[in-house]
Amino acid sequence: MTEKNIKECQKSLDFVLGWFAKPIFIDGDYPESMKSNLSSLLPEFSEIEKKYIKGTADFFALSFGATLSFQLLDSHMKFQQLESISLRQLLYWISSEYNNPEIFIVENSWFVSGSTKRDDAKYIYYLKKFIMETLKAIRYDGVNVFGYTVWSLLDGFEWHRGYSIRRGLFYVDFQSHDKKLMPKSSVLFYQKLIEKNGFPPLPENQPIEDIFPCGFAWGIVDNYIQCVLQAILT
Repeated sequence: MTEKNIKECQKSLDFVLGWFAKPIFIDGDYPESMKSNLSSLLPEFSEIEKKYIKGTADFFALSFGATLSFQLLDSHMKFQQLESISLRQLLYWISSEYNNPEIFIVENSWFVSGSTKRDDAKYIYYLKKFIMETLKAIRYDGVNVFGYTVWSLLDGFEWHRGYSIRRGLFYVDFQSHDKKLMPKSSVLFYQKLIEKNGFPPLPENQPIEDIFPCGFAWGIVDNYIQCVLQAILT
């Protein structure tokens, strides 16, 4: 967390979100980090243009999830940056950076293997994580999020990943003639979530802080260990 690294992180977000968000939500002009690095490539706005651009969005539409739409030709181009999946942190940053705009999460989810059919536990895990972080951002951080949309209703073609991954709530049998649909486990989870409008304060939803009983047994199992023990016994 050096000052240089913080500036680089700010620059990274400026080039992804600030490119559009700062002109629209702040002052009608590009971020300073972009202007200093791309001064010869960026157009200059007149004061009239800045006033025209500022405030031209009704809300901040955010798409957040796995990076699937592009693939770097050289992995070193990431400059040792790691992909963050902390939606709550990003929501807080947007709120702080752009004067607490109304935020609508228009696309959010994760993905599972293309061979996954109805039991998409991994998808549910990330979906629950993202929605919980959204609720925390609203309740604890004061972020003005007014809507959430899951991507997507059906499995589909996922850019360069093709059909090798799935992101839909409904499984699509692409090999069948009529493209048969089957609801996944995530459909039931999302349906119940909407019915309850979140996570009510029920016992099963509450975190627990306690210790296990004295004498509680802990262990590790491994196929190799079992084979060794079996060999010793025989």
